[in-house]
Amino acid sequence: MDEVGFVIRKIGDDGFISLNKLGGIPERVLAGQKLLVIGRKGLVSGVFTTWPHHLTPESEKYKVRPISECWLDVGARNSQEVERLGLRVGDFGVYARSWHVEGDTIFANSLDNRAGLASITQMLQRIAGKTNCRLSAIASVQEEFSIRALVPTVRELNPDALVVVDISPATDNPEMKGHSDISLGGGPILHLHTFHGRGTLGGVLPPVWLVELIEKSAEVAGAPLQRASVVGVITDGAFAQHLNRGIPTIEIGFPVRYTHCPVEVCSIRDLQWLVDLLEETGKGFSESYSKTLLH
Repeated sequence: MDEVGFVIRKIGDDGFISLNKLGGIPERVLAGQKLLVIGRKGLVSGVFTTWPHHLTPESEKYKVRPISECWLDVGARNSQEVERLGLRVGDFGVYARSWHVEGDTIFANSLDNRAGLASITQMLQRIAGKTNCRLSAIASVQEEFSIRALVPTVRELNPDALVVVDISPATDNPEMKGHSDISLGGGPILHLHTFHGRGTLGGVLPPVWLVELIEKSAEVAGAPLQRASVVGVITDGAFAQHLNRGIPTIEIGFPVRYTHCPVEVCSIRDLQWLVDLLEETGKGFSESYSKTLLH
């Protein structure tokens, strides 16, 4: 479903392609990275241009170029060859697909939010016929683009409560040591406060009864629960919670390293615990909250 990506802004006469970002793309990781562009004739592979190491001037060695100064090389010598590949302005691109498992650790693109969707799907298979409430699950597109992808569906379903499942940045790699205690292998994450802090202002402060429900569900499931306050993270829940007469909302995360980069990293055990937690949460909702929505 939804993931960060790119859109073609301009095709140069020399065959190089300029792009805009869709979502929070860190430009510092783009040089030399592979990209897949979704064209009319199928997928087209390309690579972001960069200086050749042997000829890089000192002024460029540690420079991060903004997206306006990044170009995609698809092997075309001119704009006509790009056209013959089936690419036009407005076509979309994504990071090249990747998947590698080492022990308990998954290395892959777009774990945000493929891993969350996989966890919800497993939970639905396990919980079928075991609830005394109406439980709806949806997956959205354009969350990374506008943070409002849930709005039409939530407005229509009008749930009594909303549980949002998304990533939470792990901080156990060397660059992030000391920022917080969120780590791979530590279990799902209970977000007690999220706030974007830049651009679109929004976040979620969950009601106490939902926090207590998640804590109890984690205890029953035998799943460790990490607690987090995060500035810089925002989900669709920030805006969906204000629909209709207001919808009690809580965000459950799973730790991921290197978010929005070409390869993200997460723990299989964390995802298994997340499925256990979501199953117990679904069972825990009473008849008075009979239209619960997980996203």
